Amino acid sequence: MSLSTARLLHTLSFLPKSHPPLCSSPATPTFLLSKPSAFPSLSARLSLSFHSSTMGDAPDAGMDAVQRRLMFEDECILVDENDRVVGHDTKYNCHLMEKIESENLLHRAFSVFLFNSKHELLLQQRSATKVTFPLVWTNTCCSHPLYRESELIDENSLGVRNAAQRKLLDELGIPAEDVPVDQFIPLGRMLYKAPSDGKWGEHELDYLLFTVRDVNVHPNPDEVADIKYVNQEELKELLRKADAGEEGLKLSPWFRLVVDNFLFKWWDHVEKNTIKEAADMKTIHRCWEQMALVTTAEVCDAHSQLIGSGDLRVLEPIFQIYGRRQVFSGQIVTLKVFEDNVLVRSFLEEKGNGRVLVVDGGGSKRCAILGGNPVVQAQNNGWAGIVVNGCIRDVDEINGCDIGVRALAAHPMKANKKGIGEKQVPISIAGTRICDGEWLYADTDGILISRTELSLTSPHKQTDSGSPTSSAAATLASSLVMLVVEAPDEPTASGKFISPGCT
Repeated sequence: MSLSTARLLHTLSFLPKSHPPLCSSPATPTFLLSKPSAFPSLSARLSLSFHSSTMGDAPDAGMDAVQRRLMFEDECILVDENDRVVGHDTKYNCHLMEKIESENLLHRAFSVFLFNSKHELLLQQRSATKVTFPLVWTNTCCSHPLYRESELIDENSLGVRNAAQRKLLDELGIPAEDVPVDQFIPLGRMLYKAPSDGKWGEHELDYLLFTVRDVNVHPNPDEVADIKYVNQEELKELLRKADAGEEGLKLSPWFRLVVDNFLFKWWDHVEKNTIKEAADMKTIHRCWEQMALVTTAEVCDAHSQLIGSGDLRVLEPIFQIYGRRQVFSGQIVTLKVFEDNVLVRSFLEEKGNGRVLVVDGGGSKRCAILGGNPVVQAQNNGWAGIVVNGCIRDVDEINGCDIGVRALAAHPMKANKKGIGEKQVPISIAGTRICDGEWLYADTDGILISRTELSLTSPHKQTDSGSPTSSAAATLASSLVMLVVEAPDEPTASGKFISPGCT
């Protein structure tokens, strides 16, 4: 039997024999009740593109027939932020930033990390013909389970593991018998959003699957341009080259997330044959957009003209740092209150979508207008940070939350509850006027306010070694989203300090 025939038969074996139960939630959109897709997937994961601006105005402009079919016929599994299935939609819609932002489309994905008996990790370089992320290096296999019966099984992550086995054959020609489904070890899940160039983006709940197998690899040239096995030191050298922009080398953002925060710790478990001890499938690590590898100091250095014009302002250094996320950024929502926290709590009960709540509390130090419970709620609702021109309390609880918080001080007294205040109005704090809808960037050096979202890219940005980072590398770096680690002040493999960005 030929390899192509084996791929086809293997794919057909996963087609649904019956429809899964239909979603009956009253909040379910109408399009969620259609039957599961029966189209087999014969290509790798489609995600955001570096070159999508060249694709034209037509939805399928620039796509070949295979990519077009995958984008419009394969159905991803839509989930909520607790990984509950709520429906399905095309890969095309799932990667449109317009859809992601307006409809909060979140889809299930997986990333496979396959090691051989020498404990070397298999990497792939995506094909040059891919619509999205062409020629980018990434982990062994990264794709989506589809909305079909065999890949919707939640028990023991069986549906995702079935999809992983299918895609390893599709992309790398690895026979199913070389990667038994029960040999995939789910180590964790991460929810992240990585916007690209305005049209495309990722918003995924990604299952991280590890396996140690010696396998036969026959890459599909339509999917994979190159492969290589690397040990830990070789991967660190790859990271260095990517950071420096050498050889035009790029890494996928989801791979970089895992590398910078989890991979080396888990790799040690692989070498000790204790990998199952690292598994945590109860936690969903929620990740949000961050200023990756770019500091406020570097932003000020690169945008002196914006500071001169007032389009970029620096808050006076009056705030104390609280919360686990020392670095955060997002679009601003303003609120003006005085010794009253009703509206503060009301805002944080809403979905944050990576925004930052800036509260002008009049500078009062007579009571706390923010406490532990609303901060926990803000963390769970996806707020990137909270800045309070006033006091907070429950500091220990707040410092355990994965969110950025700035305030003048701590105070044990609670605030009034009259519900008096003004929403989304211009405010003046720390010597700066701030308007609703502007952008805030915060790290341990200070807080910046910008009239518009900053690109955070500079062709002259310096690396640790003193050599300039290329514009392409800086662009990729600034698009990354950061994942929480146990020690937030620990440098990454590339020597850069990052902020935790998820729980």
